Amino acid sequence: MKLSKGCFLLFTISVLLISACSSTQQAYLQNVEMYFDNDIDISLSDDEVRQSPVDLVYVRNGDRPIATMALAFIEEGRYKWLSKDKAMFITENGRLVRTHGLEHNLIYVSNLSADPLKSLSEGNDLSSWTRVIDTEHQDYGVELSSLFSATSDEIISIHSHNFKVSKYVESINYHSAKHSNASWINTYWIHQASGQLLKSTQKVSALSETVEITYVSRALRLVEQ
Repeated sequence: MKLSKGCFLLFTISVLLISACSSTQQAYLQNVEMYFDNDIDISLSDDEVRQSPVDLVYVRNGDRPIATMALAFIEEGRYKWLSKDKAMFITENGRLVRTHGLEHNLIYVSNLSADPLKSLSEGNDLSSWTRVIDTEHQDYGVELSSLFSATSDEIISIHSHNFKVSKYVESINYHSAKHSNASWINTYWIHQASGQLLKSTQKVSALSETVEITYVSRALRLVEQ
């Protein structure tokens, strides 16, 4: 949360201009006013989520209260989520590939075309993946290697609705000359019937906190189907 109010305002305006869709801009601004001014866990009703003009996710960063983020726009397969507390997450195939407004921001990920996460929902074989990341005020050109594995099927609950999911675990090794080696686990819950990602827990680097993302708008659309 390091950005000044002035910088965040300019950043938000630039994002909205890039999106180029006035209805989407208005929808995003409505969501900012309705949902983001809270210091406790956010808890929306089904109707509030359904009536939102843009998609919402629940986000927990570390031990902080659950917040919501709104989908500002989609650009070349990247989903860009914004919140009033000066945070921005960019995801590709559900993976965090860039962040703004956090203590240790992720600013670059290489080799995304080979990320096995994009094909897990298609039933493809699990595999390993190696990439290089840059993180703000931390390290540059650090190599990460991942190995994916499937666990037993699970039932998860979102807004008191149950979903049968496949759980995938990504075991990550981090190799840094500056910060030594580290390892951690990311987890992804993919809806079995639709192949859609409904929830994930991810760390973007060794020094970052775990981010939990729950796709609440997406989940409620599945209920309606």
